[in-house]
Amino acid sequence: MKMKVFHMNNLPEDVRRKFTSDIGFVADYLNEGSFEKRKDQKIIHLEALCSMMEALTGDSRFTDRMGGMLKKQEGGREVKMCEYIDMLEARGKEKGENMLAALLTRLYALGREGDVKLVLEDKDARKELYQEFSIGSE
Repeated sequence: MKMKVFHMNNLPEDVRRKFTSDIGFVADYLNEGSFEKRKDQKIIHLEALCSMMEALTGDSRFTDRMGGMLKKQEGGREVKMCEYIDMLEARGKEKGENMLAALLTRLYALGREGDVKLVLEDKDARKELYQEFSIGSE
């Protein structure tokens, strides 16, 4: 019996293209940090893919919202990577909006209206204030 072993995080694109199933998503993510090249590809084993991505990255966003997509799949509907990407992006947008709202609320409560303008205009200052108030690190 022969077995080929691939170092998944050092695969050239031509080799990754040979993976036509869900493992291709993992290989692309490990090499490029993205699923974009496979956005129109059908996900076959959604739960396994989401669990593997969480295990590899330590990021729970891969499994947090897969319930609705699993229901679609169980109902016989195809789930494509673009839907999964949309789900991940929506969660990121929601988190960002919640962080900004929390920061603005804190600043107004402390009477730091000047910093509110700074937060809206200066990304670096916003990052510093997120750190100062430990927002986003929860």
